[in-house]
Amino acid sequence: MTRPDCTAIRWFALALLAGACAAPRKNPAPNADLLVSAGDSTYWVTSDASGVRLRGVPMVIARVDGRFHELYVADDDRSFPDALFVGQRLYSRDLVRGDSVELMADTVVPRLATEYANAHPRVAPLAPDEDASDDPSINATADIELLDVHGPYVSFEYHSDVETHDGARRSAVHRVRRGVLDSRTAAPIRLAALVGEAEGARAESVAARRWALVRDSLAATAPAGARSRLAAIAFDPRSFSIEVADRAPQAVFAIPSESRGESPSSAPTLSPQPMREGAWWSALRPQLPAGPDSLRRWSHDSTTLVAQIENESARLILRDATGREWKVGVIAAPVQRVVWLDATVDAATRKALQRAFSDASLYSESTRIAASPAPARGRAVRAALATRGPSPRHEHRRARVPRRQRMAS
Repeated sequence: MTRPDCTAIRWFALALLAGACAAPRKNPAPNADLLVSAGDSTYWVTSDASGVRLRGVPMVIARVDGRFHELYVADDDRSFPDALFVGQRLYSRDLVRGDSVELMADTVVPRLATEYANAHPRVAPLAPDEDASDDPSINATADIELLDVHGPYVSFEYHSDVETHDGARRSAVHRVRRGVLDSRTAAPIRLAALVGEAEGARAESVAARRWALVRDSLAATAPAGARSRLAAIAFDPRSFSIEVADRAPQAVFAIPSESRGESPSSAPTLSPQPMREGAWWSALRPQLPAGPDSLRRWSHDSTTLVAQIENESARLILRDATGREWKVGVIAAPVQRVVWLDATVDAATRKALQRAFSDASLYSESTRIAASPAPARGRAVRAALATRGPSPRHEHRRARVPRRQRMAS
């Protein structure tokens, strides 16, 4: 998931226009209240006798142990006039209490910034409104990309990019890896925490063997220098993410990579492995779509939400028990989760959701760098709520087009 941009705003406009004329007058719409998660956006669908309403905002919401949390990423800018240092931190905000907790923080960029400050004691850090050099001697950035959220578990991909030059000579080192965080403890986990020690060890062993086969195959035709670099790339059981296929969980191991020169757009991944479904997945299953990729559906009591997928759009429709349909609107695809706001959602939570949607509607297209549910690391951080937007020097960062690079195995 990536930061909201003009594309996201265009989807919100389409959704509002479509939702405004969505309610047929001759048949009252069914009573329904639900949240729809699609990428780094959340849509609120409300339906009753007066019609169907759809509201979308650039915000990622996770439901953990019955409580709603907003997940977001904030820049950590420690730049100097001739050295760009911009890391990131991942946070989770409890919508009812309003407090934020840091789930994850980049450590590479702060370390480099400290080393630079110690080596240049007379150089002051840049103020927020000051610009860095157009060609800084050091350009160190880190990105935390939220891949998806499944209950309390947040899958992420972490990139660090360090580029230096001293006149004619330039060098660049890029690293990428994946991981899963438990948002309740802000701790990274291994697969065994989800499926048990025996199954976790088996899956890790299978993935390690697959990587060894892929690495040997690549090395067989690679030049000598590339073979030595391939040999140095080790399998890391902590580098994995959770995916969904037919409402069932899968573990996708990714190979931590380091490259010099061109930055990798994504960590290379091995073939998915099915996971045993525990109690945590049973609680999550109703949020996940059923049906083929082109026609997704979520049912609750006598009402069904249908998403007709075409290219990069999803046309939402409400359907009652008799088969009558009401148009909801068009949003960006894919649609990942639906949470029905039933009687288990109390008045305080509804009020907090309304407040969060109102706040998020004011975000500019450059205000957020969020994605699917994922929380932040241990200490409470309230100041970050006022400074969620990207650093003014954010344009110096390397643009990265998300894509999946899956390795045959």
